[in-house]
Amino acid sequence: MNVVSGAQIKALDRAAVEAGIPAGDLMENAGRGVAEAVMRSSRGKRVVVVAGKGGNGGDALVAARMMGEAGLQVRAFTLSEIDELTKTTREKAHLLNELFPGTLRVLNEDLDELRRALGDADCAIDGLLGIGVDRPLSGKYLEVVMLMNNADLFRVAVDLPSGLPSDSGRIIGEATNADLTVCMAAYKPAHLLYPARNYCGRIEVVPVGYPDALWEGLTPIARVVEKEWIAEHLPTRRPDGHKGTFGRVLIVAGSLGMSGAAILATAGALRAGAGLVTVACPRSIQPVIATAIPEAITIGLPDQEGHLTQDSLAPLLGSFARADALAIGPGLGRADDTGAFVRALIIEAKSPLVIDADGLFALNHETLTKVAGRAVLTPHPGEMSRLIERPAGEIDAERIEIAHAFAREHGVVLLLKGRPTAIGTLDGDVFLNPTGNSGLATGGSGDVLTGIIAGLLAGGASLTDAAITGAYLHGYAAEYLARDRAERSIIPSDLLTALPRAIAEVERCSVAPRVRESSTEPERRRLPVWGADRAPTLHEAADG
Repeated sequence: MNVVSGAQIKALDRAAVEAGIPAGDLMENAGRGVAEAVMRSSRGKRVVVVAGKGGNGGDALVAARMMGEAGLQVRAFTLSEIDELTKTTREKAHLLNELFPGTLRVLNEDLDELRRALGDADCAIDGLLGIGVDRPLSGKYLEVVMLMNNADLFRVAVDLPSGLPSDSGRIIGEATNADLTVCMAAYKPAHLLYPARNYCGRIEVVPVGYPDALWEGLTPIARVVEKEWIAEHLPTRRPDGHKGTFGRVLIVAGSLGMSGAAILATAGALRAGAGLVTVACPRSIQPVIATAIPEAITIGLPDQEGHLTQDSLAPLLGSFARADALAIGPGLGRADDTGAFVRALIIEAKSPLVIDADGLFALNHETLTKVAGRAVLTPHPGEMSRLIERPAGEIDAERIEIAHAFAREHGVVLLLKGRPTAIGTLDGDVFLNPTGNSGLATGGSGDVLTGIIAGLLAGGASLTDAAITGAYLHGYAAEYLARDRAERSIIPSDLLTALPRAIAEVERCSVAPRVRESSTEPERRRLPVWGADRAPTLHEAADG
């Protein structure tokens, strides 16, 4: 599933018209999608439609006409005189008036008529503004949005809730608080990035009829990962394979009081399919780790007061050559000499790397140059804030742009944790992971993810595939657990227990031929509906 910018959608509209598709036909398709989505919602038969001057207004007026034809009681309003509407929207307004005289009214300065209509309605459709918003709502637009938000009814946004900028998750002022957003053709960043995502409710994507050739010429700003993609990109398991075949992982983790981080990461690598996992840790906690996870090999390194130092490096050097993947960071601590150890370790190591947690804290600009082309970095927004020297509060709303820019600048795969997790690749692509829930918001969950990614790397996955697949499986395990228990009660060790069953479900899913990068998916398949109260899940879409 593609994620596109507002400018790209506008370009698609222009190109479609130039290709011979009348703008009115595109509007008919969009309006039909809105009308069908509203009627599927079964929210009563009394509907109020509020339309702006442009394309969103036209889509809403088409929906009003079609709902009227289906027997719903519809009242429609515009904020502008009919002659002030754009050409195609004006045509749809005239057609609505012709077929249902008196249905469409022009709002004057007194909004009492709209207020009364909303009070009697079961549903309101917001077709005021779309992807062109770049400033806070004001005047009559602000008043109308506030009236809709305060009404006790089901609110539907056409393409995007009015008041939200399309290309980020930023909030710039009042916006329609939708229960359902009917998204045209493809997702925009505001549909997926927080806090704007909170205003969208459920999100249903509907086709508008762009030709396949136009999609093929489009490079989306991000792609949403689907289960079939994951099934295709899991490392293969040879029937005659052995522990060496399935890869060797070296995990450097743990400190006094933080042995659990090393244990969780190690178990994650094993659950992801690694053949051999070795954990190198401070000698003082080696017995704890060896007892907790007997499947792993442990190396006790010289430590100082429970944490690793530069003196810990020499005994570890011989293990590098045997590792197919190296994970660094969980629970190491942030002592100065531990940071020096991490930087020296990164420079010495030649294997593909997964750097997380305290490993990220130790990074500096010089060390980043040493990992180009061979590392997956897995920061949460707080850790990302330190890496790019921007406030953590700005990161969620711009995570697509940040993942893309950082990955390209430093030559790494960047897995930016959060909702949704954004993975920036070496090729400049960004993938959004749709799986997961609030059960992952527990200390230790990220350590499991680190191990999963390292295990996939060792099994033969590329840096990009390991990061995307690891994030998906990690989140999918949390969703699997939430089927019969509270999200608040999920702990990281539960993820490890659920992973074998979650991975089995992914492996069993029907795998279609690989979709071209220039996918026309939004026009070809039944499209997903995403819930508002949790992170969106693509496996639900696959199941219908």
